[in-house]
This record gives sequence, structure tokens and C-alpha cells, in this order.
Amino acid sequence: MEYERVVYLEGGPGPNSDTLPAAPGMELYICPTCGRGELYLPQKALERRKKARREEEEDRAWLRDFQEKVKAGEIAPQLFLCPTCGNPRRDRTCPFCGSVVDLKTMEEICPGKPS
Repeated sequence: MEYERVVYLEGGPGPNSDTLPAAPGMELYICPTCGRGELYLPQKALERRKKARREEEEDRAWLRDFQEKVKAGEIAPQLFLCPTCGNPRRDRTCPFCGSVVDLKTMEEICPGKPS
């Protein structure tokens, strides 16, 4: 396969359209023997797609981790105000004053140091 040029595809968004949807510039390679052509995403577009997939997977992993922590009672599903310092928090232990709360009853177990 030999590199020919970059091709920009244009298409209609309709369901009965016989053209391809709009796409970024595709690299066209043509076989010098049989004349068949193949289209490939440019390397930058491919890297962007890989990065987007990786970020989506990281987001899903964060959400799964968050949901597991909520089920385990390590963090609260909603933000609440710390009874000692008044800062919004979700964790059992306040990162600002050190107050500890039972997340099931939302009662303070160990007061923190007011700031």
C-alpha cells in the first residue's frame, strides 16, 4: 500500500443517505498492483480517540470506586456540612478539622478542632 493523500469525506446525516457521515481527514492508501484503496484515521485523530477512551474508562473506574465506597459506608452519597467546622464534606473524617461522623446515623462520634 502506498500513501496517496488525505481525503475529506462529506455526507448527509439522513437515515436514507447513501453517503458516509462527515469525518476528519482520512489518509488514503492505494495498492499499486490492484488499485484497491484503504482509508485510515490520521495518527493524531487516532491518538485523540485513544485518549478519549482512556479518560472515559478512568471516569467509569472512579464512579465504580465511589459507588463501592458509598456501599461500604466509607463515604456519604451526598455532601453534608461538618458539625464542627461547617465545611461541606462527604468523608467520614473531615479533612479540615478532623471531626468523625457515623455515616449511617450522621451523628458526630468524635468532635474535631474548630478552626
